[in-house]
Amino acid sequence: MSKDKAWLDANIVLRFLLKDHPDFFKAALNLFTEAENGRITLHLHPLTLAEVVWTLQGYYGHSKGEIAKTLSGMIEADGLFVEDKDVVKKTLYDYSEKNVDYIDAYLAALALIKGPATIYTLDRKHFSRLEGDIRLLP
Repeated sequence: MSKDKAWLDANIVLRFLLKDHPDFFKAALNLFTEAENGRITLHLHPLTLAEVVWTLQGYYGHSKGEIAKTLSGMIEADGLFVEDKDVVKKTLYDYSEKNVDYIDAYLAALALIKGPATIYTLDRKHFSRLEGDIRLLP
């Protein structure tokens, strides 16, 4: 019998992390427990993580450091498959440590790890803090 696979939506991740709605938290916890016990594989896409980051930072006021630490631990959980995990790990590090936007950090990490390597941008403020072949237009 093959193991079930499914994508996670941001609202499941948020209810699990925030524990702000008891019934939704319990449902999310049960789902993550099923994954941890090997009964299901949950897939988490970087776009979903971007929505989680945006919501935690913009709506709930969490710091970049808190968000990066929490999500870095979460993406290592058993039963959770994160698309481009190496890119996401670098993204979370740069987002927190270099004080840049998550999406900018993701694009730079993606270029550095997966290519193509060059990024053209007008954003001197954030991309000047990131690694890679960043080409700033005037």
